[in-house]
Amino acid sequence: MTFTRISMATTMALLLLATLGTTLVYQTGSKMSWYDLLIGQKIFYLPFIVFIVLMAISIGLIVGAVIGYIIKRKFEAIDFSLRLLEQGELEKRSADEEDTYAEIQQVYKQIDRLRDKMKAQTVMTQEIANERAETTGQSKEAILAEERHRIARELHDSVSQQLFAAMMLLSALNEQSEKNATPTMQKQLKMVESIVNESQSEMRALLLHLRPIQLEGKSLKTGIEQLLKELTTKLPIKVEWQIEDISFQKGIEDHLFRIVQELLSNTLRHSKANLLEVRMIVIDNLVVLKVVDDGVGFDMNKVQTGSYGLQNMRERVAEFGGSIKIISFPKKGTSVEIKIPLLKKDVDSE
Repeated sequence: MTFTRISMATTMALLLLATLGTTLVYQTGSKMSWYDLLIGQKIFYLPFIVFIVLMAISIGLIVGAVIGYIIKRKFEAIDFSLRLLEQGELEKRSADEEDTYAEIQQVYKQIDRLRDKMKAQTVMTQEIANERAETTGQSKEAILAEERHRIARELHDSVSQQLFAAMMLLSALNEQSEKNATPTMQKQLKMVESIVNESQSEMRALLLHLRPIQLEGKSLKTGIEQLLKELTTKLPIKVEWQIEDISFQKGIEDHLFRIVQELLSNTLRHSKANLLEVRMIVIDNLVVLKVVDDGVGFDMNKVQTGSYGLQNMRERVAEFGGSIKIISFPKKGTSVEIKIPLLKKDVDSE
């Protein structure tokens, strides 16, 4: 707006000065008075001075609007470039970054320097995450993993087996109740069977969370597909997936695989979904991992994402320069989208 006002004021001032100069020259060689010249003379039925002022204002508005539009476009292009950086799209550039204006070029040079710093920082964080994942020994994560495996074994050997036995017993009772039991008793038995069945599903999801499958030399695509196929055989849920073959450093692949496991575990434990969609594709040098379910969802204004079991994933994604976006509405399901920069170093390692 400042540039627009300056251009308008400048244009009007120049036109008025030109008008006064012309009038002065004309008046010097003429016997007409100032009043007759400025007021008496008419152009398009308007006094000469009024016509000149209106022309100055009109031209000033037009010039100001054009300059304002150009400047607005420049700022929109700068804003777009900054949004690309914010979204982690470090390789993508705005088409306006070849701007010839020196002042605008200075801004884009600053954005380029910021982009280079973010690339370097992302590479560094990914390398640190990779080294951390490859570190052996009794580290904190190793101890926690061992403890999770121990708890998972105990749950599987005790609670899981007891739930299975209870399910078998209830199935037998339901068959007998069809002949002897009253409708009320049959309804209650069906309700108990449904509760035990849900508990079994919850237990399977919990075991997946506590004792995750390891890649163990398999590609990330193979590992995820194997995990999804196993879920479809064990749980009453329809799973659709599209997994592209993407290669990262080993440590980052392990992190991504663990994130997929946690997303699936959270979905199975909380969403009560009938359909689960998993996508992992590459778009504009970004790995996009998206998990969508048609479950119960939640109110994002009332429920903190940490209580949905996603805080740990936020930390994992942040370790290698990624971003996570969660969208959920009550009774309309949940969508979790994770974007991770696919840097040239990762591509070359393929």
